Amino acid sequence: NVDRFPDGDLPRWNFTDFMHSFMIVFRVLCGEWIESMWDCMLVGDVSCIPFFLATVVIGNCVVLNLFLALLLSNFGSSSL
Repeated sequence: NVDRFPDGDLPRWNFTDFMHSFMIVFRVLCGEWIESMWDCMLVGDVSCIPFFLATVVIGNCVVLNLFLALLLSNFGSSSL
């Protein structure tokens, strides 16, 4: 509900289009997800909590696996 904000505007971080959605997921993966989750809860309800928690857990696992794959591929291809 937008009527929960005094000006009637959506918060700066929102899911109205692809670019804003991409930036908010990037922000969540960087670790700054609490403020975005609170804004989502103000506009909607508590149903956004599972989305943010799943994005943090799954996203960080994917980023960690990509980093480890890059690290192991560099160790495997180097000749000592």
